Amino acid sequence: MDPLSPPPATRAIPPRQPAVGFVRTDISGPDAERHAREIQRYAWRNGFRLLYTVRPPLDHDDPIGYALGLAAGLDVPVIVVFDLAHVDNRPELVCDDFDLVTVCPPQTWARTSAVGW
Repeated sequence: MDPLSPPPATRAIPPRQPAVGFVRTDISGPDAERHAREIQRYAWRNGFRLLYTVRPPLDHDDPIGYALGLAAGLDVPVIVVFDLAHVDNRPELVCDDFDLVTVCPPQTWARTSAVGW
């Protein structure tokens, strides 16, 4: 094989979209570890690259705001939660700036702000 020839054709692997997981221990209780693992598995199976799983301190006044701030700092477009209870059953709290994905039931809420407009 000629060292200057291009490498053999390979199947391109599409890049995975970055995401942040969000688990509230006050909601998940003793299932928090399991929920974090299920978020990780779900994210991987659905084409996301989970950068971090946010677990706000139990005594934090605004756990949702805590997660949104961290996600904004990491500049991710997606937040993955186990279920809507983690966002107080209000996806609109997240969807101003992020897509919201739930594991149970599997559903996606698209962000409402226009990105890059």
